[in-house]
Amino acid sequence: MRPCAGWGTGSTNLPSDREKGVVILSLIIIVLLILCVWQAYRLRTTNNLLGAVIDAAAKGTPVLMERAGGLIRARRLDEMVAAYNRLIKEKAVITDSGKDYFDQIRTTLENLREAVVMVDRVNTIWLANPAFSELVPFAAAPKGKRLDLFIQGEKFHEFLREVRQGQIGRRKEFEVQIGTATRWLEVSAAPLQEKARSDGHFTLFVFHDITRQKGLEKMRTEFVANVSHELRTPVTVIKGFAETLLEDDLVLKPEEKVRFLKKILSNTKRLHHLLQDLLLLSRLESTEMVLQQEELSLSAVLGELAETWGSILEEGGQRLILQFTPGNDRILADPLRLSQVITNLLENVVRHARGFTQVHLTTRLEEKGVRVIVEDDGAGIPEKDLPHIFQRFYRVEKGRSRELGGTGLGLSIVKHIVVQHRGEITARSTKGKGTAIEIFLPYAPSKAVKGDFQYASSGT
Repeated sequence: MRPCAGWGTGSTNLPSDREKGVVILSLIIIVLLILCVWQAYRLRTTNNLLGAVIDAAAKGTPVLMERAGGLIRARRLDEMVAAYNRLIKEKAVITDSGKDYFDQIRTTLENLREAVVMVDRVNTIWLANPAFSELVPFAAAPKGKRLDLFIQGEKFHEFLREVRQGQIGRRKEFEVQIGTATRWLEVSAAPLQEKARSDGHFTLFVFHDITRQKGLEKMRTEFVANVSHELRTPVTVIKGFAETLLEDDLVLKPEEKVRFLKKILSNTKRLHHLLQDLLLLSRLESTEMVLQQEELSLSAVLGELAETWGSILEEGGQRLILQFTPGNDRILADPLRLSQVITNLLENVVRHARGFTQVHLTTRLEEKGVRVIVEDDGAGIPEKDLPHIFQRFYRVEKGRSRELGGTGLGLSIVKHIVVQHRGEITARSTKGKGTAIEIFLPYAPSKAVKGDFQYASSGT
């Protein structure tokens, strides 16, 4: 028999070149598939990471690396994300610092008593603190509106032009019109420089209301002038008669000397009363005087005064009529000062209420206090003078008042005493029909407020 081929011949069964090519090709395909899968996975990871960066950037938050991709990431991308996170962290720190700084500025502006306003080149308001709304009450939402719409005045507009021309550096005081009110303002301005510009795009204005200060200065000036005027007349009279007595002592008759001395004494008393009233008014306006308050019945105090003044008025042919509302009229007051208030008012009637025949002294119980009314039936006060009668040295009839010995301070003293008692005082008058001064004084703290009151009248 013939042996089978390949057996015992020492040969091997090797793959052909074709088979080798197929194997190599298969391996290449497998490698390419693995590379494609890997690249696809890497591309997906990169896209996820970029999407996370974009979302984080939109929200201003850092990127969470464990949620922004898989295990395989490019080193450069990781470095980019890390750098981005550092920037976000630094931005947060800067933002927090800036917010804190801005909050400090805002708190400072809100607590400033001065009105602060920031405007642009055309005077449009960009920022205004609450004090500006207090200075300009009708400027509820000033932002976006022109500053010169709220504050009017020729000198203020001139100041705005000077600011635009660069003439800044000193404060100015001027009178302005704010709505219907006339106010005095102390204004200063400062440019807010921009980094890229040399000229100021914004200007900061600071307004300080000095209306009260100007009013006090005017009052002080008028006070000095009034005091000088009031002192000049009696001092001149005293000086003149004293010189006459010295120079003509030998030729003057005894009755003439007596008449001159009476004039000197009369004007000395006038000076004494004026100085006494000035000292009292000064103490009332300062913190020097402390009221000796006690709980008392208002009708009891008025009743005691009525006994004295009833007799005084009867001598002149007039009457004092009392009308007290029965009930608990207890108030907290200084009895000496309260008596002085009523005395000054009654003296004012006797001196100045021409043609009066009777004075009504009335009390009326109200919900929160007692109202006292001193009313006469005299000639009355002209309407133009009525708002000024509580001012110092104001006289309706100046010449007649001085002749009667008035200092012009009585009603001013009355008002100060009433205000110190936390009360209110008003006046009303009709020409030819008399004048009424009304004083409201609050109840003593221990008084229980009653709802129903009874009215009764009595005459003296």
